[in-house]
Parts: sequence; C-alpha cells; structure tokens
Amino acid sequence: MPARWRYILAEALVGLRRNLLMTLAVILSVAVSLTLLGASLLLRDQVQLATGQFEDQIQVSIFLCDGRLCPEITPEQRANLQGELEGDPLVELVIFESKQEAYENFKEAFKNDPELVATVTPDTLPASFRVKLINPEEYSIIKARFEAWPGVESIVDQGEVLEEIFSIINVFQQGAIIVAVIQLIAASVLIANTIRVAAFARREQTSIMKLVGASNWYIRLPFVLEGVIAGTIGAAVSWVLLLVAIPRVTSRLTDEIPFTPFIGLEEVIFIAPWLFGAGILIAATSSIVSLRRFLDV
Repeated sequence: MPARWRYILAEALVGLRRNLLMTLAVILSVAVSLTLLGASLLLRDQVQLATGQFEDQIQVSIFLCDGRLCPEITPEQRANLQGELEGDPLVELVIFESKQEAYENFKEAFKNDPELVATVTPDTLPASFRVKLINPEEYSIIKARFEAWPGVESIVDQGEVLEEIFSIINVFQQGAIIVAVIQLIAASVLIANTIRVAAFARREQTSIMKLVGASNWYIRLPFVLEGVIAGTIGAAVSWVLLLVAIPRVTSRLTDEIPFTPFIGLEEVIFIAPWLFGAGILIAATSSIVSLRRFLDV
C-alpha cells in the first residue's frame, strides 16, 4: 500500500478510536436502520413468492349445498355442474373435494392448533369444486354463470381473499420502509456530527497540512473514510442479524404453515449488496456534506 494511503487509513482509524462512543452510536444507528430496510425488502420478496405460489394453485371455490343453508345438491345436479365446469373454455382444471376430504385437509392445515380442529367435524365443512381458471381475472364471469346453479351454496374467489391479506402485509412493509428511512436520516445526522467533532479536534493538524500544500481531498479523505468504515460495519451487523434470524423464523413458519412457501438463506444473501451499498453511500455522503459546511479547506 502506498505511503499516502497508509497515512489516510491510519488517520481514519485514529479518529474512530478517539471518538469511540460516537462511533459505536453511528454503527448501531446504521445497523438498526438497515435491518429495518433489509426486513422490508425480504418481506417484499416473501409476498412475491407466496403470490406466485398461490396463483399457480386453485383460484375459485364453488361450495355445494349440504342441506343446512339450501337444499342438498343431488348427484345428478353435481354431475351436471361438473360437466359444465369442465366444458367451460375459461376453466383450466376442476377438482372435486368431498366433505370428508375437506375435513382431512382442514386437519392437516391446522394440525398445530388442536383446539381449532376439535371444533370442526366432517359434517361442518361443505363439499366443493376447486376450479383453476386460465385467466384468474375472469372470475366474475364464472361467478355470474354458476352462482344461481341448483345445489350451489356460494362461490369464493381465493384471489380476492389473498389480495386483502397481501394488501395488509404491504401496509406493514411500507411502514417498515418509512421507519427505516427515518432511521437512516437520523444515522446520517449522527455521522455528520461525528465527523464534525473529529474535524474540530484535528483543526490544528488540518491547518498545518493546508500550509504545506496538501490538497482539499487529501485532507478530507481520512474523515470520509471514518464515516465509510462506521457505515460498513453497521451494514455488516445488520446483514449478520438478518442472516441469523430470517432462516430460523422461516424454518419455524414452514413447520407451522407447510402449504406456504417461505424465503430462505438465498434471499438474505441476495440483499447483502443493497445493505452494504446503502451503508457506504449514506456514510460517505453525510461525511462529505459535513466537511464542506464545516471544514474550510
């Protein structure tokens, strides 16, 4: 390493040690804000993954009358309905689910909640046709055609239900991004103040360097490097936290909700450049702006 760069790195490390408490505050502030930002990015990936998975599955449920809310559907009516569904050009796939099959699927889906399973019997859940459409947006056409069909109790578009769930998740995601941005602004202010304190403490040294002809950037670089090092460490801390926490959380969720896909280690690794890039960019920008306004060189 050239002597010039060794000097710059040494001065940056000296500055970090002199302001150790403020440096730790900067690292923690950056780590918290980038952890929130990384979590929001991973939440977006989770929503996209789950949405893609559910779009490939059955979109429409046609529940059949079992005598409780409407006259029980006859075998002939059910066969005619199935024939009409299978012959409809908008329909890609039709699956019949009996009351017993619906009960078994319910027990499997909620096997970790025995109290809820205990409240349901095979007669509680209606039989249904699970229909996959070629174009899920044409659900209204299917509903208009079959909702008055003899033996049909109700028609539910799972896409609408999922859309409501994902819209709520998106609200949380947007909230996390807003909090992360606020935290990043606070971290930027803290970095700027830390660099100002370091520059003030070394004002005599800076004046001497100016007198001997050192360039503006040569004087500024040690201070900028201080901020970049702190920002990089903060980004590393945030990434390690996500790297440890996310796989554990998603692993437990996979056991609890086996029919839903979850993100894993690969997605956490993928966001590393974004976290490090954000940490370095914010630290460098804050340092440069602070020096331009405070260090008159």
